[in-house]
Amino acid sequence: MEPLGTITVYFPFIEKETRDILEKVMTEADDYYDFVLKLGDLVLKNDPPIMVVYFAIYHCTLALEYKFINRIREKYGEKHLILCPYLFWSSSYQGTVEDNKKVHEMADAILATDPVDWIALEMNFMKFEADMRNYPTTIYKASTMDRIRELIDSNPDFGFYEIVLLDYLALRAHHDGDNEGRLRSINEGIRIAKEFDDQLRVAHLLIYRASFFKGKEARKLLEQSYEIVDSILGIPAMFANIIYELSVLDLNKGDFDNAIKRSLESVTIRERVGLNTGNASFLLSIAYNIIDEPESGLEWACMAEDQFKSRPYMINRGILSQIWSLILLKRLPEAEILLHSTRESVLKSGDEHQLAWLHFVTGVWELNQGNFSIASSSIEQALTIYEQYSWSYYIQLLFLDIL
Repeated sequence: MEPLGTITVYFPFIEKETRDILEKVMTEADDYYDFVLKLGDLVLKNDPPIMVVYFAIYHCTLALEYKFINRIREKYGEKHLILCPYLFWSSSYQGTVEDNKKVHEMADAILATDPVDWIALEMNFMKFEADMRNYPTTIYKASTMDRIRELIDSNPDFGFYEIVLLDYLALRAHHDGDNEGRLRSINEGIRIAKEFDDQLRVAHLLIYRASFFKGKEARKLLEQSYEIVDSILGIPAMFANIIYELSVLDLNKGDFDNAIKRSLESVTIRERVGLNTGNASFLLSIAYNIIDEPESGLEWACMAEDQFKSRPYMINRGILSQIWSLILLKRLPEAEILLHSTRESVLKSGDEHQLAWLHFVTGVWELNQGNFSIASSSIEQALTIYEQYSWSYYIQLLFLDIL
């Protein structure tokens, strides 16, 4: 493969031996995903410098190759402190949620040794990302953000870290209902990613930007991302992400058959590489409920709840979809118990997406009880929230379906 900024941005400040090994693997690889697999094989079959192992874990994380990280962990254990933050981040992502605290502990232990600036940036970002993973349930420390900003500004070679920061600022804006801030961060992230030839994050942010739009504009962005993934990256998880976003577009325009087909394909790819399938499972539960197959809707909603255990703040989405399925199945006592037990958790979450779903499901419940005016009020509250996210049509579609 040709030199790729996603890999080479680190070259200015890593030691020659590590750089030479990474460069050799890169020139021998067919694409970025092949680079990730070859680098993983190298550290499993040999005993390279520990920073080569560090970058193997780092690139496996970018490619969402968590099974490979687990194999690396089996070989190297946790005896090398520099490897531990990413190893605990990986286990946290795979469902061991309590390891989020370990990410902080290990990163702080490394920071206590007064490492060189790029390592300090890496560790501060590990803490920041661990908190942002469950934002707004977990709030990042302002001091961590301040230190990240200070370090990025200290060296032009650190400019590529701005892409990561902007990615998470976009996520924060998304949860805060700040559409303008979200789009601004995504656009700036794409600009800087192109400047540093970080094609992985260009593709990722194009997918993220597509989720902001509907119809032809969204599909055009997904096509641009697909071209990068297909020609340069080859990452299965990114193919799955593109397919999932296409299924969302299908669902929004009422093409439920294609939405289900694409979501099942996304689930298959993600299961094959050992990844969480929560979002696609949730979408499948919605689609099956809409087409009046609530048995399947309930099955996928339960799957979504199980898959969201690694992201606790999203569990309620799976539960709310289960309530909808139970109402459609006329299993009303079960639905009522779940609705009452979930309401307080949603209200405390601070997540407006969950709140909108709570209003929608409450509307379905009230409609079933014959309380049409209350049902209408609940749906209107859901619409008010989703208008902030350009998803009001989505809720309208669901509401029309249940009438």
